Amino acid sequence: MDSKTLLMAQEIFHLSRHPIQQFPFCLMSVNITHITIQALREECLSRECNRQQQVIPVVNSFCAATFLHLAHVWRTQRKTVLDSSFVLKDLEVLAKKSPRRLLKTLELYLARVSKEQASLLGAQKFCGPEAPPFKDLTFTGKSDLQPHSS
Repeated sequence: MDSKTLLMAQEIFHLSRHPIQQFPFCLMSVNITHITIQALREECLSRECNRQQQVIPVVNSFCAATFLHLAHVWRTQRKTVLDSSFVLKDLEVLAKKSPRRLLKTLELYLARVSKEQASLLGAQKFCGPEAPPFKDLTFTGKSDLQPHSS
């Protein structure tokens, strides 16, 4: 959506490649999209869509907010791929019960990134006590995704 959400996506992608806490990024994306579509179909996003007088930007933000929450839980609670079904189930419940809370978290993250270019995924101020942020949350470009030739 913009450079701030790109930073968030890059951080989540790198978390997905963490040696211990890795998760299948593409499959999680599909699950997040499914949760988002369910929330929209079940009218959980109607209030926010009406408030903003638009649907697509709300759905996009909700999807990003849901992924942000997933990454935060994954990282701070030291989840692994074995926890994925439980994490997704909890995320689905939260998404339907508290969509505004998820959207507000995204707003706070984006404001923080704008202000400090810092990562909310590792920020103790917002999320409470947790492990120190990963040092490998940097993204150098497309070459990270391509196999390295020797």
